[in-house]
Amino acid sequence: MVSTKVEKIMTRVRNSKERVGRKTVISDEELEAILTKANKIQNEFYRLRALAVISVLRLTGKRRGEVAMLELANFKVEDDRYLSITFTLEKKRKGKVLNKQSKKLIPLSDSLTKHILKYLSYLRSIPNPPKYFLPRTCQNILFNLFLIDKDHHIKGRQVFNIVRKLTDKVWPHLFRETVASDIIKKDPTLIGIFKVMQRLDLESYETGFHYLRRFAGDIIIREEQKFT
Repeated sequence: MVSTKVEKIMTRVRNSKERVGRKTVISDEELEAILTKANKIQNEFYRLRALAVISVLRLTGKRRGEVAMLELANFKVEDDRYLSITFTLEKKRKGKVLNKQSKKLIPLSDSLTKHILKYLSYLRSIPNPPKYFLPRTCQNILFNLFLIDKDHHIKGRQVFNIVRKLTDKVWPHLFRETVASDIIKKDPTLIGIFKVMQRLDLESYETGFHYLRRFAGDIIIREEQKFT
């Protein structure tokens, strides 16, 4: 028991060091390598789930807890052009927890969207489909049993574990930073900050400016050099 606790503490320390040490977001090549490894998972459910989780994180930049709480009803195709995903945001106000809905649209034409749709199709094909996008599961390799708990979802920590089984250099929040980087590099202005805030459902302007400072620093330097 003690050794298990020590191992968990050491794992958290290693993860913390990796996050502090890493200065870059997820590259296209790195993402492709993660998807390739996910595609090699033998169990069909776990394979489709891993591909879908990575795709949702990369396309939306949402927090792992918000992804974990998604229900099948939160996914809808709109105008034959977009897949809408409605997230539940939990906000603490004066000791109370308030829930807020936030809908994100991702193009059906995006290559990552197909992974989400394929996983949704799998879940909906199950007799009496589960309520949640990421239902709890139980697998007994000895007796070759695989069960899906249709009434409960996994926790945010398990979303973290899904990612870490595919790569030891990426964690869920890094997808969030990558989405912010995409936006800021296309629009390194105050408008870009507001786009990041809207996409990631940020409440703090300070966080938006942090992303601008981090991901548009090279652009700002080049602009300054023009006048020196």
